[in-house]
Amino acid sequence: MLENLVVGVAALLTSILSAVAGLGGGVVLLLVIAQFVAPTVAIPIQGAIQLVSNGSRAALLRQQISWPVVGWASILMFPASLLGVVVATSLPEDVVRLVLAAFVLVLAWRPALLKASNARARTPSDAKNMLVGVGAASGFLNSTVGASGPVTSPFLKAVTASHKAFVATAGMTQVLAHISKLIAFSAQGWSISDHLEMIIIGVVGVMVGSWVGTRLLDRVSEAGLDLFFKVVLTALATRIIFTALT
Repeated sequence: MLENLVVGVAALLTSILSAVAGLGGGVVLLLVIAQFVAPTVAIPIQGAIQLVSNGSRAALLRQQISWPVVGWASILMFPASLLGVVVATSLPEDVVRLVLAAFVLVLAWRPALLKASNARARTPSDAKNMLVGVGAASGFLNSTVGASGPVTSPFLKAVTASHKAFVATAGMTQVLAHISKLIAFSAQGWSISDHLEMIIIGVVGVMVGSWVGTRLLDRVSEAGLDLFFKVVLTALATRIIFTALT
């Protein structure tokens, strides 16, 4: 019961963080969940919670979604998710913990290493092959480290006409990535019913946090939140590394 309460509070706070500063609240939530369960269990739990978060965002901005981008990106997403789950579940749990912690520390302190430098503006029809690769990367990374935004966002931003279109389209591709991840993990034996209470509490926290966060826009220092984000990620990742090595 305590762990569900902690996850609910974390979902609330990380959703506020994402809404206010656009930071990776989902990654923080994943690390919190991973304090209580193995990473290969935490990743689909976080995916189920984030599915609702991204789905609500995509629904609100549905008229801005670039469906050709979503369509091309979805082609290899599910096969890549299956491959990611096979890789994640084949490795020892402590190895997955170390990989997850390393990814998060890079995301916190050296995010430029995860961003593509050759993404350039183009139309979806001119970027078919790129988008297929973006979808595959999204599926694989979401299933192995629980996050793909830092890698895929520059490409999606390059093929969408406005910031709203980018947010809506990225949200929709994440919906498909989370669905693919949940199906792939379920095929490997993970059951959503075993974690339904935690997921429901997390979903409630995310929805309330999004509502609160939108009302705190422009009232909070983004620089302060960025430092807080890095410190929290580092502390959680350090604890996961300690767990893996002891």
